[in-house]
Amino acid sequence: MTRTPATPVTRSLALGALALASLVAALPASAQTSTADPFKDKRYMSGHRDVLPPEVPEELQNVDALTRIRGVKRITACADPFAFPSSEMTEKATGYDIDLVQAIAKDEGWETFFIWVNTAGRGGMNRAFRTSIRKGICDVFLGLGGGIEDILGKSKLTVLAPAFGISYVLATYDSALKGNTLEDIAKAKVNTGATYFSPTDTFLTEHGVTHETFPQSRRAIAAMADGKVRAVLIPSTMIADAKRDFPDREILILESFEPKDMEWNSTWALKTSETQLREFLDARIALYASNGRMKDILGAYGIPYVTPSRR
Repeated sequence: MTRTPATPVTRSLALGALALASLVAALPASAQTSTADPFKDKRYMSGHRDVLPPEVPEELQNVDALTRIRGVKRITACADPFAFPSSEMTEKATGYDIDLVQAIAKDEGWETFFIWVNTAGRGGMNRAFRTSIRKGICDVFLGLGGGIEDILGKSKLTVLAPAFGISYVLATYDSALKGNTLEDIAKAKVNTGATYFSPTDTFLTEHGVTHETFPQSRRAIAAMADGKVRAVLIPSTMIADAKRDFPDREILILESFEPKDMEWNSTWALKTSETQLREFLDARIALYASNGRMKDILGAYGIPYVTPSRR
């Protein structure tokens, strides 16, 4: 669908959520990619399994989470196995959230243990939380963004201070566009890819950019690789997908946009009652943001660090 400047379209977003939980130790995890079909994955199709991390000594079973983690020298995280670049179940668990929790664990001399919770099935995030972290089988739930405040409250969970912001970036594989701004793209009528019924579609329409819309950001990236569009407006985390899907192509970020409806934050959830663990993780993640370690973790996936928005 090709669009030229017209009446703005409103956003309609829906979040899918969970069906299964399968358990894998941090090293190694079983092979899987976010591009694979989970319905052809034997572990996914084996169905939901209530699983527990390794046994906790009796004297640590009724203490706060941080005391238990320090006692057993292990932090357990719930994460989606098909959520690259945040988290993914591969031969070695990967993703920026995986790398972040492993960095914290390494600094503290802890092990990491992952419980994989697929968030793309029936029941929504409410069921995802209910069957995992609310049951106490993990200490933190990775890979969360905004818009789930009501679910968090019902689940007696809270989120950490945001680790980093996710903005929309104007990107291209076309080196001839290097140095161009959104205004340049609009004036030159450069055909640009966006996701339909999303802020990208609305944003490009409002700024007079001729564009074509696709069902997903990855479809827009693929269209750009095929030469159907010359640039795309995508979430900054999708740069990782672009680099992995087309490793022989250099993707250039032309501009980043952070208006109100074009930016959100990345964070983790934990039980509201675990104040000591929340304070510890908030302080450690803030340290990584200030000393450049967070930037390095994201940079390994080609993702630019964006300061979290505070609203």
